Amino acid sequence: MTNNDEIIQNIIKSFHEKTNSHAFLFVTNNIPKCYEDILNMVKKLNCKNETIDDCNVCHTIDVGTNPDILTVKPIKKEILLEPIENIINVFATQPLISKYSMYIIQEADLLSQQAANTLLKFLEEPEDGIVGFYITNRLESMLPTITSRCEIINIRYGSNSVLDLLNITESEYDAYFDSAVHMIKVLNAPKAYERMVQSQDIKAKEREDIIKIFKIVDRIYVIKFENLVNNEYNSLDYSHQLLDLIDLTDVTLIATRIKRIEEFLSEFKYNVNKELFINKLCITWE
Repeated sequence: MTNNDEIIQNIIKSFHEKTNSHAFLFVTNNIPKCYEDILNMVKKLNCKNETIDDCNVCHTIDVGTNPDILTVKPIKKEILLEPIENIINVFATQPLISKYSMYIIQEADLLSQQAANTLLKFLEEPEDGIVGFYITNRLESMLPTITSRCEIINIRYGSNSVLDLLNITESEYDAYFDSAVHMIKVLNAPKAYERMVQSQDIKAKEREDIIKIFKIVDRIYVIKFENLVNNEYNSLDYSHQLLDLIDLTDVTLIATRIKRIEEFLSEFKYNVNKELFINKLCITWE
């Protein structure tokens, strides 16, 4: 049994013992695979037969027609209010064919403020029989109002190589990793002038290459954040060479810097002057 299997089995056990949480936040590096595992767990929790192969409840979950098991995922990179209101309306009554009313929110970090505030009804005043599963690969982007009210579950997939940790291919590693490491060391410099001078090599690269370099920089900062918040990655191969690149331990500051990198990535592709834009990041980095 893998560690992930043990995690799932422990959650199932908590339901059998009536000690389960009413909301779970799954932090993962593979949202589709995590969703699949959660869906299989949901089937086991709601199955009314000895075997799920003969269970009508499980069949309706498989085909997406179960009225008591609802999935929400972002449209155009945001989860708006309407599907959340639908969950609340549907779950106003007892489950029709399942043991529980359950909702699964993929990429929960993309919940709009309005949608998240509406969900607080379930999180602050949980009702028996209603359970939520939130999935994200960006814990640092989750709203504190959600994370503070969920049981956080960490599930990882892959061989735990540096490629898996960074979610990149071998060719991307060969092309961009060293430059990303250099850029992190540049950003570690204490003064803006030093950062601007030391980033000349990065500024000279093609725009698309700069974007890919900063995506790796962003991922390494996220890994550092998750390590500090959840004590993750310590036992994984290759993790410390990434964690040691950033000597910060202030979680709030790291989250702020992640936000700045992502704002940079969002705006950089539209900015004409690469050098000025990277200089702006170097100046505002503090």
